[in-house]
Amino acid sequence: MSTLLNERTRIGWHPITLGLALVVALSVLRAGAAVAMRGLFGSIDFPATLPGALFLLAVFLVGSVGIVGGGLFGLAGVSWDRLGWRKERLLRHIGRGILAAIVIGIITMVGALVAVGFLGLERPETAAAGPQQFSLVGGLMTVFFGFFIASWQEENLFRGYLQPLLIERLGLWPGIIAQAALFSLAHLGWYPSWHFFVLAFAAGLILGWLRGRDGSLVAAFVAHGLIG
Repeated sequence: MSTLLNERTRIGWHPITLGLALVVALSVLRAGAAVAMRGLFGSIDFPATLPGALFLLAVFLVGSVGIVGGGLFGLAGVSWDRLGWRKERLLRHIGRGILAAIVIGIITMVGALVAVGFLGLERPETAAAGPQQFSLVGGLMTVFFGFFIASWQEENLFRGYLQPLLIERLGLWPGIIAQAALFSLAHLGWYPSWHFFVLAFAAGLILGWLRGRDGSLVAAFVAHGLIG
């Protein structure tokens, strides 16, 4: 008997309806942030400066704390366990996440080489600027963005919350594919050309498989945080 799809959120909405509303809210935030960053900093990189750090903190507070945290824990009323945050076999999940990050990184590099070298598509803005000198502040900002913005927001929302609902409605792989498609489309305004959406979709499939494999979100969170 269905359990997740028969639930209602704290505001009375169907769980999938609320999830899609949160996806739209997060997508609008990100598209607006991308426009603002291009205007302020010239790219979608967070510069290792005080304005860059403050902008990063604002995106974290609005997106990670407000939209995702408030939406899932406040409006939806879900638990940590419901999202897949489990302590069992923690080291194994972390190891799987590291391996998955390597696989996704290889796929991304190959895809970028094919896109730029054979299809003549636009390089990512981070690569176009050339190599940047490493700084401790910049490294910490990159880690913070990878785990507490990109991975926290997307793993909780797409793999933790929406994927089990979509699997219950559509079946295992149709549900994983559906969340991967939503995950890819949520980057509108952020990516410069279509092949990035294809790579995001492929990453969404791998991360969704990790989540669906044994119900834990830890491996997907680690993998996503490492790839940023």
